[in-house]
Amino acid sequence: MQPLERIIPVARKLLTLSGDGEHPDLWLWERAERVSYLAQLIARMPELANQSADSLALAVAGLFSCAGWVAQTGQSRLSRWHLLTRPTSEVQRELAAALLTEHVGPLLPPRTARLAAEAIRQCNDRTTALVEAQALAEAENLDDMGTLYVLRQYRQYQAEGRPLTQLVATWNRQQEYRYWEARLADSFRFETTRELARQRLQAVEAFLTALARDLAGLDLLEALRRLGVDLPEPPRHFERPAAGGLVKPAPMPDPQVPGWKKTSPEF
Repeated sequence: MQPLERIIPVARKLLTLSGDGEHPDLWLWERAERVSYLAQLIARMPELANQSADSLALAVAGLFSCAGWVAQTGQSRLSRWHLLTRPTSEVQRELAAALLTEHVGPLLPPRTARLAAEAIRQCNDRTTALVEAQALAEAENLDDMGTLYVLRQYRQYQAEGRPLTQLVATWNRQQEYRYWEARLADSFRFETTRELARQRLQAVEAFLTALARDLAGLDLLEALRRLGVDLPEPPRHFERPAAGGLVKPAPMPDPQVPGWKKTSPEF
């Protein structure tokens, strides 16, 4: 059996939380699977291909990269509905590295185990020269952007009893604060991943435009107006997504934008 085949069941068991009723909560585990796979692909990009990343260490680091969230959930410091709703902290990185060493360290060559844990620890360090940490950071940041962002927000808002219209309202505030422009500028080392993130955010913008239309029945309103029917404006609580396309291929702004380096309004 290959080393990774022995590690995957251990990671899955650790990252699968108890859900409501009989169903397990796979939210963290599915994130770990994606990040592990993305990190291995990113290590093959031209920008990193000549640096010979340790593929096993990188795969394992990806599988345990969000394990720190499990530790804090188990300590009742965090509701599972708030998992991954903000960037992973340094404390959570240390917890994840410790869990990796504890749970799968004996199943790995010592050097690989140390390298995987160190990649997690250095993931938030923009100055790190460790190629495994660089690939892991790019993978996590890429996973943070795109339609999965909408699912994270939906999961949290449903648990908190918020209406669907707040998804659109939050996006509008993020556009106002130029939050995603700052994230694009500050989160990626390589133009390949930055451009992919930009494309993913375009998909989010298109989705939220459609969501706002459907929530307010805007397509029906427009159709009736074209037919000459006199109609009132939609209720005020329906928001239209902010236009303007944050994802135009323009020079990146200074990353010190209000709302970044902290949790922006309703983000």
